[in-house]
Amino acid sequence: MRLLPISGSLFAGLVALAACETNEAPKFPLATPVPPGTCADWVGQPVERTCIPRIAKADAPLVLEIEERCGVCGSTAERCTVTLDGRTVTLSLDGKTCEPPVGAVCPELCGKNRVRCQIPPLLEGRYDIRYNDTSGRTDILDVRVEHDAATRCALDDPHNGG
Repeated sequence: MRLLPISGSLFAGLVALAACETNEAPKFPLATPVPPGTCADWVGQPVERTCIPRIAKADAPLVLEIEERCGVCGSTAERCTVTLDGRTVTLSLDGKTCEPPVGAVCPELCGKNRVRCQIPPLLEGRYDIRYNDTSGRTDILDVRVEHDAATRCALDDPHNGG
């Protein structure tokens, strides 16, 4: 058998790739089903829609409402985790997924829970809103020093003409 030499850059890349392995729990527990009658944390649930104001008030906290996508039986969105990195705000819809006990019927076909995201005061400027789900979707948030700029944004109810 003949061995081929590996270049330094290829070897460094292979070492870096091997270093990326982690022992973290799966991000989407649905990829690994939970046993019947048990629950697992579900971080980064799919987001259906978010209320983003046209202009948010600078140097003031901002409260946004976020709604989960039609979830599987037993999934619940319980909280919004907000991460700020420079001009990027990441919203994560977090909760649980529970597998009903064997023989149990799901009481609700499609849950769409809403939660509020508490964003800390932001400086004036434009921010990217990213979602910690698999959508890859981004929104834009303009933050300005204006007395009538928004500090809250709530979703309309689509079933009531909103």
